[in-house]
Amino acid sequence: MGVVDMVILILRLIVAVLQLLDAVLKYLR
Repeated sequence: MGVVDMVILILRLIVAVLQLLDAVLKYLR
């Protein structure tokens, strides 16, 4: 795996976590 692949994976993980947090906040409110 290259550095670019790792960066893309990390960015996808960050986006997924942000979407989960957004869903949880909407659920709690």
